[in-house]
Amino acid sequence: MVTTELENGIRALELKAIQKCKRCKEIDALVIVRQESLCSECFDKYVRSKYIKRMESFRVRYAPNDTGVIVPTQTTLLIPLSFGVSSTALLNLISNQLKAQRQRSNGQTGYNCLVIHVDESCVDPSVPPQESISAVQERFSDIGTFRVVNIEDIYDFRNVAREVELDHGVDEEKGGSDTFDKKEVLMHLLSSLPSTTSRMDILSILRTRLIVEIAKKEGCAAVLWGDSTTRLAQKTLAETAKGRGFSIPWQTADGDSPFGIEFRYPVRDLLKNELVNYVSIPLPTSPKPLLPLCVAYSPDAKHTAANAASGRNITIDELMIQYFDGIETQYPSIVANVVSTAGKLKPLRRPAGINISCKICGLPGDGAGGDITLSALTLNAVTELNAESSMCYGCARAMHGAGAYDWPLEP
Repeated sequence: MVTTELENGIRALELKAIQKCKRCKEIDALVIVRQESLCSECFDKYVRSKYIKRMESFRVRYAPNDTGVIVPTQTTLLIPLSFGVSSTALLNLISNQLKAQRQRSNGQTGYNCLVIHVDESCVDPSVPPQESISAVQERFSDIGTFRVVNIEDIYDFRNVAREVELDHGVDEEKGGSDTFDKKEVLMHLLSSLPSTTSRMDILSILRTRLIVEIAKKEGCAAVLWGDSTTRLAQKTLAETAKGRGFSIPWQTADGDSPFGIEFRYPVRDLLKNELVNYVSIPLPTSPKPLLPLCVAYSPDAKHTAANAASGRNITIDELMIQYFDGIETQYPSIVANVVSTAGKLKPLRRPAGINISCKICGLPGDGAGGDITLSALTLNAVTELNAESSMCYGCARAMHGAGAYDWPLEP
């Protein structure tokens, strides 16, 4: 009987899996990482080393207090939790780092965490329910505070609510953000958008900006995103395809963001399939696998190859996710090169005193979408009839053709 190519590939993996670890040379290999067979202990060290390299600046520090006594200082970091493999793995890595800091520094840590899960069930009933956070909180009770917020809570912030109140004719002294139905306003906004890609794009923007608003309100020093190498590559090509390529340095690089708070990507050097292995197998620092906590993760592709090829019922973001998920195992260097190339891009510098921000995504504008041609309509940046004039190109494309809507945020 002729052995199929797939069977040959499975057999090759099985043979590699029973080899000795390429690093310690003593223990049987358990996983294959970028063509290298590793045991669980060496794989654990590999993942932790990638993470620690990105978190060196959050070690325990000491500074004088008001009386001049040297005391440890501590900052607060916000971690968005999606219940996917990346954000769950990040929590475990953070927990291990904090334990190590306590052991070395007499119980002191360099930071504490505020873990936020954004509940989007009003938009998509299939997303993980709020109750899912209980198991995660129990597992990582030592890292900080856990909180669930609703996506429609974006309307609770003062600069947000005031704009909607004005649009609805609500008197500031007689009413507030509670005088309108937040869910209703949000659903009206999303339903006014012209395509599934636009809705997914705008929902992602709202999620990011809600997390930023919470981080600033709580005095957090930075937001730690759980984006892997694969996710950053997906974002790079997706944002470029959507006409928001100018924003790539802001959306993929460690450091200050245009929102006035730092963005960090501690697992940016790890592929998604490596993080899937990390949460799936017992490890020295995580004897009990984390996969049961990853309730938002599914190994099955959301769309078929035929849908991806034809573009039917699939958004740009989903297409990029499917593409990179398909090549990362066999061609990890391609995924890493996309992120490396993106890292060489520099943010657009504007003359001093000029600060143009897109009113939708809030990022420094690319010259505004008002000077571009959308479909057969040329948008003029100086005409008051076109709301797209204050948007970047990508957001102008996403919002073009939308009906009347209330945008909840200001640049």
